[in-house]
Amino acid sequence: METSRFWSAEEYDRQAQRLYETGDYDGALEMLRRGVALYPDSVELGVSIGYTYLAREEYVWARRSFRQALQLEPDHEDALVGLGESHLKLGERARGFQCFERILDLGFARDLDLMLSVGRALFREGLWEHAERFFRRAIAANEKSPEAAADLAYTLHRQGDGVQARMWLDRCLELDAENHDARVLLANLFYDGGEPEKALEHFERIPLESLWDPVSVWRLVELVRAYREVTSGACELDPYLDRLDQLFVDPSPEERILLEVEMEAAGLTAPIPASRDQLDLFGGDPDMAPGAHRMDWTGIVRAMCESSADPAQSVEEFMRETARRVRDTTGIQIPDDDPEAFLKASARAGVLHIDR
Repeated sequence: METSRFWSAEEYDRQAQRLYETGDYDGALEMLRRGVALYPDSVELGVSIGYTYLAREEYVWARRSFRQALQLEPDHEDALVGLGESHLKLGERARGFQCFERILDLGFARDLDLMLSVGRALFREGLWEHAERFFRRAIAANEKSPEAAADLAYTLHRQGDGVQARMWLDRCLELDAENHDARVLLANLFYDGGEPEKALEHFERIPLESLWDPVSVWRLVELVRAYREVTSGACELDPYLDRLDQLFVDPSPEERILLEVEMEAAGLTAPIPASRDQLDLFGGDPDMAPGAHRMDWTGIVRAMCESSADPAQSVEEFMRETARRVRDTTGIQIPDDDPEAFLKASARAGVLHIDR
């Protein structure tokens, strides 16, 4: 583009941001490199390059870019956040924590956006207690921020504090009733806590297109059937079944197994098929009694093992390695000596994964 030769560093950054937001990270990086070639002393361009490398999961290059930006401006707060996250991604937790502490030392504890950025970087790495600390600072910076309330709630939920999580989700929804992700979690917490009618009240306030979790859709179907006196074949269920069709297009056998495991781990009392054309997905009648369909748990784990990056390992080795990886990355303990306990705990923790 001819006019680009007259752009300022800020314009290169803006154009790259537009590409970044569409997921065109290669294009964003190319745009930023062109800008840096003209403006080598632009800290903002260097920081943007670092975040683009983070999005591309090229963490060594991201770390290098943030360090170069900090050589130009040693106390640049966004570069410190990015460098801290790069260290975390590379397993250099102590160095990451140092970057975040430096941000506090510089007096940015009352900067809402920075506190949220740091908290989310820690959350993504499963460092719940550290994330909670920064989310609480974000709330202190702006107690009317629904994002801060929601992020704190998610973190408390991951730490097993359902009571406090519900309190902060309520606070988030008081501030922003359209925060559908927060309402989904609140509905599920009510469901898990034995308050199904409250769960249904919240589920029904969420647009179906905002329900991305199939377990939540299954729960909604179950609750509608139970409390709205809707039978299995009623047309009232069509929108929910259509949503499940959208979420699961031609599921593989492994994915079908995973869905059944998630159903049981979620505590659903009746297996609901992924679509009206898949009534045999869970072994027959969707109104079958709980426990009527039995599974070979070892066979499920064996199928997962055979689909993994190392299919030659034994089922026992697969469970041990998976449990170790989950513990190292999230801090969650997964049983590794019993296939049934392994699968159910993995599904509850949200870390079960099947490689295609």
